[in-house]
Amino acid sequence: MTEPSHKPLSAEELAAENTRLRALLRDAGLDSRRLVQRQMQAADRDYQLDLAGAVSEIGASGDLEAELRVSRAALALSEERLAFAVEASGSLGWWDWDIVQDRVYAGETFARMYGVDPAIAASGAPILEFIDGIHPDDRAFVGKRIEAAIATAGEFREEYRLLGRDGTVTWIYARGRCYHDAQGRPSRYPGIAIDITERKAAEQRKDALVELGDRLRDLDEIGEIAYAAAEVMARALGATRAGYGLVDHARETVTMQPDWRRPGTASITGLHRFRDYGSFIDDLKRGETVIVADVTDDPRTRGMSDALIGLGIRVLVNVPIVERGRLAAVAFVHYDRAHDWTQEEVAFVRTVADRTQAAVAQARAEEQQRWLNGELSHRLKNTLAMVQSIATQTLRNASDLDTAREDLVPRLIALGKAHDILLAGRRESAEVADVVRGALALHADGQGRFAIDGPSMHVDPSIALSLSLILHELATNAAKYGSLSHASGHVSVVWSVVGTGEDVTFRLSWTERGGPTVAPPSRRGFGSRLIERGLSGGSVETDYAPEGLTCTLEALLGS
Repeated sequence: MTEPSHKPLSAEELAAENTRLRALLRDAGLDSRRLVQRQMQAADRDYQLDLAGAVSEIGASGDLEAELRVSRAALALSEERLAFAVEASGSLGWWDWDIVQDRVYAGETFARMYGVDPAIAASGAPILEFIDGIHPDDRAFVGKRIEAAIATAGEFREEYRLLGRDGTVTWIYARGRCYHDAQGRPSRYPGIAIDITERKAAEQRKDALVELGDRLRDLDEIGEIAYAAAEVMARALGATRAGYGLVDHARETVTMQPDWRRPGTASITGLHRFRDYGSFIDDLKRGETVIVADVTDDPRTRGMSDALIGLGIRVLVNVPIVERGRLAAVAFVHYDRAHDWTQEEVAFVRTVADRTQAAVAQARAEEQQRWLNGELSHRLKNTLAMVQSIATQTLRNASDLDTAREDLVPRLIALGKAHDILLAGRRESAEVADVVRGALALHADGQGRFAIDGPSMHVDPSIALSLSLILHELATNAAKYGSLSHASGHVSVVWSVVGTGEDVTFRLSWTERGGPTVAPPSRRGFGSRLIERGLSGGSVETDYAPEGLTCTLEALLGS
């Protein structure tokens, strides 16, 4: 009898066939599983013919040699199926360690996982060559587990890391078993290893988001929030540097908050101009995530690559945070070596960016609320003190209760209007024109008695309140004794800014004309003293000229 024509493939033949099949896969655009299935179906047909013929021979002659051929054919079919399945997976590797000879025979995938030449692995290599591929931090415990399996003829099941020569970290799940010979001595140790890097990375990203949430709950300072987010991002992604920056959309600058970086890597905390590092600011302004695989090749950074390389940036991703159509912040991750970004990693950075921005917004809102509460308390105390002073002085100088009421109520109304102006405008200042019109509203009779002129400008609350009360007193006096007491009388109110630098000064002039002849007052009441006190931290000059009163107020604006 002759041997069957189909024999199990050798390692070299299997490698060649696998290369051929992968070429077919690329050319035909087929799914690897479908191609493997077709090959296995074809192999099934061939081996089934051999098996059918051999079984017929056994049935006819009872020949033991034919029975052996059946066993060999079935074994060859099983081995080929396994080889196709292992190689097609791309992430499953196998090994068989001959402990007595200290030779590890392994497939191509397993060899590449551990950084061993596949040709050497196919012919057998010492176990130490594979141990060298294990991450230094994991070698000790992996060695102990291997020793335990050898000593007990037990099973090995572990997850651990591999470290490539380029610094790439890979996670694998390895499972094997040690076999003893008839004398109880360790002889063989076969097994498989599966690349679980993506699963471990997904778990790390999930754990990182949980950690970030826990840490952000206890933080209310923007720098601390940014650093927590940076650390979580960098550790989960194995990055060189990560961080968060606040963007000035118009100036195209970014203020980098405290960043996390690997030991030996420089910090980039502080103010930066985007265009010093390339043109990707244009993409960020459109709300597009920027991924630069290599700063020396990408057209957006190629011209500025020296600056980026100098900061230890070879690969970068910037995730924009846009508020009301404007770029408000950016989350970034840097690598000083090659890194292939996955969609899951970019999505993770986006999630961290969103959570960080929400935490920053909350911190800002809480800070603003604290500021408002303090400002409200401060203003309330000042207002109560001013009301007390106005009431005391008015009652002290009034001849009777009716007169006191007539003087007190308008003054309190003027004070209230000044506060209304402050609250309606910017919190920290008030528009001068609004203060002037509000203070004179009680005396405006629609006859054009007031001529108001001056540039648009803001003054701080203390000046605004003083100005409002002084203008009210001036208008009241004009209505009683000055130009507003005659039908033809009028008042000019003009303000300006004079001086430069620290000497810049706000100046307002009150000029009355068309009224009775003016003479200096015979006594000084509260209103006169209020006017003479002038603006907060400023000066006042009053001229009682016969043709009409002129009062000039000044207050220093420079810091």
